[in-house]
Amino acid sequence: IDPDKDFHGQKFCRHQLAKATWRPWRIEGFEQRDTGIGAATGGVASVKVVRRAGALETPWNSLDSDIYFGFVLEGGLTLSGEGHASRDLAMGDAFVIPPDLKTRLGNCSGDLEILEVSLPAEFTTSVWT
Repeated sequence: IDPDKDFHGQKFCRHQLAKATWRPWRIEGFEQRDTGIGAATGGVASVKVVRRAGALETPWNSLDSDIYFGFVLEGGLTLSGEGHASRDLAMGDAFVIPPDLKTRLGNCSGDLEILEVSLPAEFTTSVWT
């Protein structure tokens, strides 16, 4: 296996949980571990795992990501979107957030983990306090 082999701008990536490092997430009070998909795809897509790091909720925020998909791996939360009914989500539930919709995560359980998939890999988050 040649880990540096380039397949038209894409590379293979192997994420090893035992070697993963948690770093601050895009919103304070949460942290992430990057699976390496962003680098392997040259910024086309990103896959990260997000968990609580002290906060019970996020402030209202919006994203300019073309596609933002979340999957609850562990725990639970309440997803609120401006102009939409709030939804309680538990392990196995998934959600999509459209660009520029103000949302917030609330009632985040201590064991919460969310698989975050975005296209493109890098996007801007605007936060309202």
